[in-house]
Amino acid sequence: MSKLANETGSLFQLEGHRCVVTGAASGIGRAMTQALLSHGAEVLLVDRDASALAHVLDTTPITQRKRAQSGACDITDAARFQRLVDGFGALDALFANAGVSGGAGFGTEAGRESGMLNAQTMDHWRYVMDINLYGTATCMQAVLPALKKNKGHGAGRIVVTASVAGMQAEPFVSYAYALAKTALVRLVQQAALELAPHDITVNAIAPGFIKTGIANGRLHDEDVAKSLVPRIPLGRLGDATDLQGLAVFLASRASAYITGAVIPVDGGYLLNQKEPSPC
Repeated sequence: MSKLANETGSLFQLEGHRCVVTGAASGIGRAMTQALLSHGAEVLLVDRDASALAHVLDTTPITQRKRAQSGACDITDAARFQRLVDGFGALDALFANAGVSGGAGFGTEAGRESGMLNAQTMDHWRYVMDINLYGTATCMQAVLPALKKNKGHGAGRIVVTASVAGMQAEPFVSYAYALAKTALVRLVQQAALELAPHDITVNAIAPGFIKTGIANGRLHDEDVAKSLVPRIPLGRLGDATDLQGLAVFLASRASAYITGAVIPVDGGYLLNQKEPSPC
């Protein structure tokens, strides 16, 4: 193997890298955690579901489990999250992934009434924003001292899970979810500008329709899937594992010159301008 091939292969290695993943007990967060561990990273798994966290660790291969720690925490509990981060020590990357759906959007059968604008309550909007936006911002604030201090692997990394619903209007999701994810896109861009002089990159992953347990698992419903697939050029809904390669890339030195980016993982959904179908 040539020297160039060796150097290129090492771009994606994460041995010795220390990462925090929120929402790590299920869905996208769990898939990210698996990818990071399989590439050699040490990972702190954070989720508010303690039993689900324990299950993830129990089902993680022993060789990887040695590099995994966990802490049950609602990310809106800033003090608790800060203690977890401080206890983890040196840090290279944060994957701020935890979030909630906020219910069905007005363009769905399930949200035909509850998803309408006049059915929204400020208490519900605050709940969704507290977790999806302010909770993410809290996590970013908590890791900054450790990221600024630890430059042993080059740039520090912050990776936020946004959504295609933060990039265009999307009737499938709730108002509160769409607003929070749109705000996350701007948060990422603002933070990318501020933190660049500290050698910290900030990027967002924007999933499309990914089959996870969020939104009460509605994307696992066959009728819902059939209504959405025609809008996706690649012809299928996504799986959480479809985000693993990008997660590794954004954690590794292969992405050292990328910051402020919002990267869709949507099967081409944003390219398709067909009228939405009731779902």
